[in-house]
Amino acid sequence: MMMKLNTKKIKLINVEAKRMTLISPIKLNIADKLEKNKKFRERFFRGQAQDRIAMNIRELRKKRKKLQVDLAKETNMKQSAVSRIEQADYSGWSFNTLFRVADALEARLMVSFEPVEDVVDWYRRKEESKRERLILIKESALKWWIIMKRNGEDKGGKNCSLCT
Repeated sequence: MMMKLNTKKIKLINVEAKRMTLISPIKLNIADKLEKNKKFRERFFRGQAQDRIAMNIRELRKKRKKLQVDLAKETNMKQSAVSRIEQADYSGWSFNTLFRVADALEARLMVSFEPVEDVVDWYRRKEESKRERLILIKESALKWWIIMKRNGEDKGGKNCSLCT
């Protein structure tokens, strides 16, 4: 009896494996870039800091169920200024502004310094973990396909979800 494999399901597995490959930091080599390229590192760290500040302010404001106009009134700022500091590409805030926002949101403002080597090590571990997960996904997909193909062959293709 001749079997026809359901290529849709096989393609879905392959698409997922390719997606993991494409979005994985394995190809980005962030750890290497951070370690070797000072200009890249400076831009990357600055961008991350700006993203985190904006995101933290916005998330905490929403958690406190405050609108931008409410926060603006409590900090003696305009609503447009609150909107600006909640944008990741804005870096014109001062510590005084951040302290006023922290006070209005009943939060602690915290600044920390991380040595470059610690950040590089963190990204290396993250990249290795993603690499290992990708390998597991590909191995699992192949094993699943082999098992299902065997089951389909053994049962004449009737109970195989890959076989029609």
